[in-house]
Amino acid sequence: MNVQDQEAVVERESAPTQRPAPRKDDELIAAFKDGDHTAFQELVLKYEQRVYNHCLRMVNDDVESYDLTQEVFLKVFRKIKNYEHTYSFYTWLYRITVNCCIDYLRRKRRHIQGVSLSAGTTDDPGENGREQDIPDTTFVPDTALLNRELDDVLRNAIGQLSEKLRSIIILKEVEGFSYEEIADVLGCSRGTVKSRLFRARERLKELLADYVNS
Repeated sequence: MNVQDQEAVVERESAPTQRPAPRKDDELIAAFKDGDHTAFQELVLKYEQRVYNHCLRMVNDDVESYDLTQEVFLKVFRKIKNYEHTYSFYTWLYRITVNCCIDYLRRKRRHIQGVSLSAGTTDDPGENGREQDIPDTTFVPDTALLNRELDDVLRNAIGQLSEKLRSIIILKEVEGFSYEEIADVLGCSRGTVKSRLFRARERLKELLADYVNS
């Protein structure tokens, strides 16, 4: 082997290995519909952290957010063969995520209300009021200030919004979705998005008033 051949071999061996470009969402969906289950795994790896983060912001519970993330992708797995390209996969996935979170919060609220209503059936009213009342979620500035000040205050305030207002404020102010994207995710008009967002911001101003004015 002459010098030039040796140099060519060395150059080929030292050249960085080029990895194939990651497949686009539409390519992965098409591949999965054709029986390639690794394509679905790629979609999960691509989006599971974003889905988990949204769930965590909505329900503020690590364990429940993990369970909700699993529920989201289980629904995606079951429905993806009927997915049509009217919306991007990202938008479609977020619609499922938001709906799962809202359903969870509504179930939780109904359960808490049910426990509170049933509390009066025992013989000891003092015990009822002490252990089975609806938890007090009133914003307490001093508590928030002691623990990571602004983050805790905002998390507390957002957690007191209704399910719909909470989802819209997170999508717009935290995750940076456009009005059009939010309208697609929530299945409503752009005007409805603006109206709900206005109400959410006004409600947050009320909840944060004590903190802002202190």
